[in-house]
Amino acid sequence: MEFSCEKKLLQSGVSAVERLVATRSTLPIIGNVLFEAGKSGIKLSANNLEIGLELALKANVNREGSVLLPAKTLSGIVSKLPETAVSFKLNENGTVRISYDQSHFNLHSLPPDEFPSLPKVKEGKTFAVDPALFGKMIRQTIFSVSASEDKYLLTGVLIETGKGSLPGDNSTIRLIATDGYRLAKRGGKTEARGDGGINVIVPARALAELAKILEGGKGEQLKVIVSGEQISFRYGESYLVSRLIQGQFPDYKQVIPKKSAAKVALNTKDFLKAAERAAVIASGSANVTLFEVRAGKMHLSANTPDVGSVDEVLAAEIKGSDKARASFNIRLITDVLGVVETEKTVVELGEGLSPGVIKPEGDDDYLYIVMPIRTQEAA
Repeated sequence: MEFSCEKKLLQSGVSAVERLVATRSTLPIIGNVLFEAGKSGIKLSANNLEIGLELALKANVNREGSVLLPAKTLSGIVSKLPETAVSFKLNENGTVRISYDQSHFNLHSLPPDEFPSLPKVKEGKTFAVDPALFGKMIRQTIFSVSASEDKYLLTGVLIETGKGSLPGDNSTIRLIATDGYRLAKRGGKTEARGDGGINVIVPARALAELAKILEGGKGEQLKVIVSGEQISFRYGESYLVSRLIQGQFPDYKQVIPKKSAAKVALNTKDFLKAAERAAVIASGSANVTLFEVRAGKMHLSANTPDVGSVDEVLAAEIKGSDKARASFNIRLITDVLGVVETEKTVVELGEGLSPGVIKPEGDDDYLYIVMPIRTQEAA
């Protein structure tokens, strides 16, 4: 095997597959990256047995072949190389000579025979979607998944296709994520193929990697196939496959409030900055922050004994009750405000301990539900 590739291109490919490599495993072989040199260029593959990624890169190939190289060492080398053409040559003794300018590395390799090949999901339910849209859908939901393995079902994102069942929902594809304290739902349009709709839970890590692949994507559509216990995503020269999380996702429709006591429209940027300031004080008291409509304004207030208090006042357009109030974990609020793209954000407050609702103004495709915190004032 012998080829040369531009450092910038090589680094983007190596860093992408290296992120998936398992750092701790009882199977050392999956700590490597598979290089395959063919007539049209090179192909890089990583497989941690849960998620696999295959990337094709342009390269000048002098001799075809394949080899395994240690992912972490390779990534460390490539990231430090100068911006120039980099040559790889597999020697008879099993080392790979990595040359650039007048310098070189010799890296020990392994034969590719025992490397677990990526499964090719060829048949099943399919859909194609705009990559920029799907990337946005991931970013606006993925932060709401659970980080606890005790809630394994909730460590993934539900992908659902078909007609929406909620009033005013015209989407044909939806991503839903929840950790039990908040829920994010983002809808979009796609054309699905196959009998019936798709309803699967995809590990958050797989979608996080996919979002990176889709950054800046335009033109060519993202093609998705779901079959049995696996899902695959093909975009351009990238192919990502992941196991699905098996189980029944909670019925998210049951937690969406049917009415609200007050609807409050706020400038998104001002709201985010005020919430971040309030969080400085609230961090000392479990992030509890009171949202209160008072005298035509929205007040965000928090108090931490021996630290201090804060009362942020925001200009607001209020519909409904002018005395609505509820306490929330302010970190759950700043999370969502960081992905809202509209100029204004609407906060819907219910009565008693009803969940709060946050929506981008004029965007019916996005919905965020946050559970309130019971406080002495609320009681």
